[in-house]
Amino acid sequence: MKLNLNQEKFLDKEKDIKHKDIVEFVTEGEWTESRRYKKEDGTPSNQFDINIKLANGEIRSTSLGWNNLKLLGEAWGDETSSWIGKQVRAWKTKSERAKTGFIFVFAPISWDRDDTGEWIVPEGERKSEEQSLEESAPDEDDIIVD
Repeated sequence: MKLNLNQEKFLDKEKDIKHKDIVEFVTEGEWTESRRYKKEDGTPSNQFDINIKLANGEIRSTSLGWNNLKLLGEAWGDETSSWIGKQVRAWKTKSERAKTGFIFVFAPISWDRDDTGEWIVPEGERKSEEQSLEESAPDEDDIIVD
């Protein structure tokens, strides 16, 4: 994969953002080949990259893990173009897999966490179970064949 030198700067999780900062999604994101993680057979893993606007107005690129994507999908559905302009709160969360010992999980600003780390979701702010990401595969009628 060729490096795009004009691409926005990648988020520095130690300098650019802190716990409970509010940021905004500015792109719908895209699946890319990971530059750091590989599958057992050596092929690159896929990662979901998206651009965010920091509180100071600067744009940074970050990757969202599958659990974070599912969480945001619960809030706003699985069409990421509808996430553009949405604000999220960055929750600093311990992670044994991260080099820094933590990751940021992005959640809607109205959501909160209790002492055990469980999400407190205001009533009516979660998409129905019918629209879960696991069930978002297209029906045969939705597939267009040339």
